[in-house]
Amino acid sequence: MGLILYPDGTSKQVSPANGDNFRLPELQAIVGGHIELINTRDGRLMVLNDEGKLLDLPRNEQATVLAGFASPAEVTKLLLEHPDIIYIGDLSGEETDYIAGTVLVCNQDEVQ
Repeated sequence: MGLILYPDGTSKQVSPANGDNFRLPELQAIVGGHIELINTRDGRLMVLNDEGKLLDLPRNEQATVLAGFASPAEVTKLLLEHPDIIYIGDLSGEETDYIAGTVLVCNQDEVQ
């Protein structure tokens, strides 16, 4: 069983169409395009749209946290606590790296 996480903060549990594992066409339909696979903080697999940011899909906060990406506030706090760290990037805005669009989170063995 997988969990679809939507950018608006809602989610929905889904089962693979064949009852066993999610296949490529099904994954592409869920994320709306080419897929990318990443591991989550809790050991599951996240399937996302490989071109989500290029397509300007909305930020998915649930997925971003689950993927372990730090917020600008978290990065700023880390830099204040550890002045020896050199950060290359821009923290003046609202964004650090993030997950864009609708994603599927499932166990590793549920994707084929």
